[in-house]
Amino acid sequence: MYSIKLGYDKALERINSLIDNGHHSESLVTSVFTVEKTIRRTFKQLIVTQGFKRTMADKIVKQSNGLNKLIDNWEIYAPKNRKFSDLIENDDIKIIKEAATMRNKLIHGEKVFSLEICKQETEKVLKSLERIKNCFEKEYAYSGWEIIKEKKRRKNNNASKVK
Repeated sequence: MYSIKLGYDKALERINSLIDNGHHSESLVTSVFTVEKTIRRTFKQLIVTQGFKRTMADKIVKQSNGLNKLIDNWEIYAPKNRKFSDLIENDDIKIIKEAATMRNKLIHGEKVFSLEICKQETEKVLKSLERIKNCFEKEYAYSGWEIIKEKKRRKNNNASKVK
């Protein structure tokens, strides 16, 4: 998948290139992976800003495999325990989930979709991705497309009473 160093604009450029060249099923698969990666990277940053080391954040993100589980776990690490659905419009969540289901069916050979449907879904996903990215930037000043920064861990101050 596209690295952070490549950048958001270049990732979009490559997806649009797939569309322009008639590779609509590939553009759908790539756009869904890109939006999931954006969400996953932002989720990881939320975990790090809560005081966890990056290695722990990686484990937590890995255990939150799948879009639904990641969305369910969002509020645990988000500031003020804000739910993902309170942050992102329901229409965008629906578009992403439906496109992820389509992507999975394509990848596993369960169903073939027409190129026109793939193109339409890709365009919806890209619009949702833009709204989600903008929302993350506004809310968290991070959208998954910058190098992640580790925050200093909180001091325990012997708060634990367990001996």
